[in-house]
Amino acid sequence: MKSTPTLGAAAFAVAALVTSFPAAAQAPPDPPTSPDTSTTGTASVTFGSPAEATVGTDAPADEKPTRRRDDSVHVGVLGGVGFPRPLGVEAILQLDGLVLFGAEYSALPTVDVSGVNTSLWAVAGDIRVFPARSGFFVGLRAGRQHLAEQGSIAVTGVGTFSAGQTADTTFVNPRMGFLWTWRPFALGIDAGVQIPVSTTAASTVPAQIQLPAAVTEATHLLSQQVLPTIDLLRIGVVM
Repeated sequence: MKSTPTLGAAAFAVAALVTSFPAAAQAPPDPPTSPDTSTTGTASVTFGSPAEATVGTDAPADEKPTRRRDDSVHVGVLGGVGFPRPLGVEAILQLDGLVLFGAEYSALPTVDVSGVNTSLWAVAGDIRVFPARSGFFVGLRAGRQHLAEQGSIAVTGVGTFSAGQTADTTFVNPRMGFLWTWRPFALGIDAGVQIPVSTTAASTVPAQIQLPAAVTEATHLLSQQVLPTIDLLRIGVVM
């Protein structure tokens, strides 16, 4: 019959389906897929770790670093050239980078003024304040200056004799400038005014003898007038 192949094929398909069903039923189920904990673990360490959370709160982002203070004491010596006393040397003591104390000796070597030997020296105490603990300072120097003049005077009918005069001046010297230190080296410059407070004069020149005008003017200028002061260069060592 013509329907026999068709029925046979249908019967074979049904038999194959029945045979495969028990095998599929007996196959073990796939093992459950474990969740991916790598991301979760990393997140718990990064964001959930109490230790790291504590570290993150120790240094706020808006906290500004403060300038380190120098609480030590430094000593040194400075030498320089300037006006009105060209040569100077100073011992210094610096505290905390804020205040500097100094003791200074300065001098004008003997020069000839209209035939009169003139010399000048001074001793002074000094204080400098560094407002920003940087190179800039404001300061005050106070001390005693000694002016000496010595010469030979020729008097008609009398002869030649030696005479001299001195002037001792107490002064104050406000000033400002810069003093940079790169330990052990120091470099500075400053300017100010020397203000006479009091002057004491003495002379061995006879009253009837008139000194040269240049000598009189130099004496008055250096001992009784307000003078500009400038330290053109200060160099030294600070330990």
